[in-house]
Amino acid sequence: MNRRFPSLPASIVGVFLTLAALSGCATVDQKITLDYTPTKQSLGKQSGDISVARLDPPSATKNSQGEWIIGTINNVHGVPQANILSDRSIGEWISAALLLELKRSGFTSAYATSTPPSGDRGILITDINAFLNINQGTVSDEIKHELKFNVDVFLKGVKVKTFSVAARDSTTVPLSASPEEDARIMRHSLQDAMQQVIPEIIALTNKP
Repeated sequence: MNRRFPSLPASIVGVFLTLAALSGCATVDQKITLDYTPTKQSLGKQSGDISVARLDPPSATKNSQGEWIIGTINNVHGVPQANILSDRSIGEWISAALLLELKRSGFTSAYATSTPPSGDRGILITDINAFLNINQGTVSDEIKHELKFNVDVFLKGVKVKTFSVAARDSTTVPLSASPEEDARIMRHSLQDAMQQVIPEIIALTNKP
């Protein structure tokens, strides 16, 4: 019995058609949950009230459904194909983590709507710059996250210091990056940032 196999040129054409079909698949927006897990670092027990306020960056934007755009998914050429979305803003995410870590350190912390925050001790988060990029490859995705912001420390309404915080994390995952992996990378960056912020706040607010 004679068997007929496709010719080599036909096989090559088939491969190219398959790759073209795959590359033509639309990349859809990805939604992630911005959460936070406290660090394991022990900083002793503080006391007293402290308030936290923030200035959200003008670059913070929402889509037509009211979801915050916190990053982009890029193709192999670096061209944005879709957005990474969340129900909460980066500013809210950072300030909520800071409030939690201050409470764990012994402070009675609360969010303040006025800027600068009033009271004996106040923290103002400014110049927030954070973005998550997923760079798609042929067999893997690269996830990159960078987080930067400034912290103003106030004592009795007077600013005593401003310091900058920067953190980043990245990883490469096989096939496609999942929302859970994206959230983990961002959470790790924020934990790193909190480990920089809390000791500095304690040192400044404990000064006589």
